[in-house]
Amino acid sequence: MEKNPAISVMAADTISGILLYSTSPYAKNEGNLTIDITQSNPNYLGYGDGLSPGSVYRFDGLLTIENNNDFPVCVILQSQSDLLEFYTDGESLPAISFTLNANESMSVGVEFNATELGLMEEYYDIHILEGGCSETV
Repeated sequence: MEKNPAISVMAADTISGILLYSTSPYAKNEGNLTIDITQSNPNYLGYGDGLSPGSVYRFDGLLTIENNNDFPVCVILQSQSDLLEFYTDGESLPAISFTLNANESMSVGVEFNATELGLMEEYYDIHILEGGCSETV
């Protein structure tokens, strides 16, 4: 069975006036936001056997979240896997939260912990709450 090098991450792209998108060449912003690093992606470089086992991949600013409301919101990103974490500065965590004021945006990095060569498909939840975030997720 042939394995394809892949990272696929999905979330709804618009939630309560929040726009979620990526400017990565591996992103598909149609329907669900998908980060696709596979041979089927038109930007695939054409070589390599995929993600290396036991390696950590960090993609700075992979996701952008934009608040198009006229009030602040609390954004909570939570991984559904031990292999996927988020960061806005140096440390990555399985769950992060931050406040976006009206017409404000934030870029979020994503860290993947590859355990085997080939396909890696992970998911996360995004929750949007009206008002600012408390100090904890």
